[in-house]
Amino acid sequence: MDDKTKEKQEKLIEMVSKFCQDNLDEEYGELAVKLVEKMGRKHEVPFKRGRLDIWASAVIYVLAQINFLFDKSFEPYLSADDICDYFNTKKSTVSQKAYKIQDMFNSSQFYNEFSTKDINRNIPKFTIDNGFIVPMSDMDIFFDEVYELFVNGNIDEALDKLETIKEDNPEYSRALFYKSIILSAKGDADAKDFFNQAILSEASNTWGIDSKDLIDNSDFNDFIEEIVDSTNPDELFAEGMENYSLGDFDDALSFFDLSLEINPNQSEVLYYKALTLANLGEFKDAVKTIDKAIKIDSKDDRFWNDKGNFLASLKKINKAHKCFDKAIKLNPTDSIIWTNKGFLYLQYEKYEKALECYTKACELEPLEIHNLIGMINTYIAMGDLDNAKKYLDECAKIDEYDLEYLNAMAQYKLNCEQLEEAINYWDKSLKIDDEQAEVWIFKALTFGMLKNEEELDKCLNKAAEIDPMIILAMDDIIDNEF
Repeated sequence: MDDKTKEKQEKLIEMVSKFCQDNLDEEYGELAVKLVEKMGRKHEVPFKRGRLDIWASAVIYVLAQINFLFDKSFEPYLSADDICDYFNTKKSTVSQKAYKIQDMFNSSQFYNEFSTKDINRNIPKFTIDNGFIVPMSDMDIFFDEVYELFVNGNIDEALDKLETIKEDNPEYSRALFYKSIILSAKGDADAKDFFNQAILSEASNTWGIDSKDLIDNSDFNDFIEEIVDSTNPDELFAEGMENYSLGDFDDALSFFDLSLEINPNQSEVLYYKALTLANLGEFKDAVKTIDKAIKIDSKDDRFWNDKGNFLASLKKINKAHKCFDKAIKLNPTDSIIWTNKGFLYLQYEKYEKALECYTKACELEPLEIHNLIGMINTYIAMGDLDNAKKYLDECAKIDEYDLEYLNAMAQYKLNCEQLEEAINYWDKSLKIDDEQAEVWIFKALTFGMLKNEEELDKCLNKAAEIDPMIILAMDDIIDNEF
């Protein structure tokens, strides 16, 4: 970690610790520090970019969700407004950052690393008896040792220990549960497969049914209903959010629909159903769904803002602008809404209007690089490279390792026809995240301008490997960026 990032981490720790000291207790302070330090160990440290007060709010927000702080029936109790008022931040922005943190660590209902002792006492030990998760087993010590290895960062040792439990062992399904938890925390895409295998294995043991037949067997659905209370809309919504955070949008949609069947007047569930539909490319249905949420609560600026985004994707420009205007009227100090409106103007070459929106966003959050990038992209599109460079210099002062900044610098160098330097910035960006298909496309384009066909092909192949449909969208990508 570089000195600048370390300084930010220390400041963030100071902020969350002070909040816990003023509003919660020492245990919450320790959990908050632990979460910040875990974020700091990521390959790309998330709080390198953005306002620290927003990140501090998001850290507390995540702990609040894990430990039921937002539930009035629990002690202590805090509302989301209490957190945001303390740090003087916006709830919509904070909730988005919080979901980024949750997604970063793939937290699940069994993920208790950031739970308080009281909450942990109520978390089961991942064994199943007649369809219910229960704590006792002869191998508790074994699994406690696995868990200790896991929380202390000895991931490979924990997994190796679990591998000693073979399929003929009565504790095999429990081992699969633990494996799914560890892989989930590690960010491994196979985590859900192991979780499902654990369910199938234990269901097979419980009823003596071949696990190969369980998927099509009605008993399997009965088993799942005992894991998730199908009569509780809040529990169904929580399960949907878990799938949403993992990017399992089809499964998320199923749970949101089940929750809405019980209570169709849940604006928050409708909102996330709309976001899920948008992630699946179903923008028309997303608009219809968000309209239902707006009918229930027309004062939530998030609903109008995202409806604007959905309509923009459907190329209904005037309607999209009206939605952004409504969102701005409800929450004029949210820079995200201004940048969304500015991006829409930029897409349709309304450069002066775009600059007005991005300028307002920069006034509201001058240290948010995303807002400055909007200014840069607009000036590049206008051919005003001098002003683009001025704002790039501002970005560099905030964080010269920011991904958006590196990509914008590459675009700037490309437009200046400084092709070797453009490739240098593409490479810096890909060193941080080599799964950016669009960046591989632009790097390919740059090599094409250099008449280097061999490297061009390598970059195109890499882009296609990440996203097989990216080549078909290449013209649209280039048109949107230039």
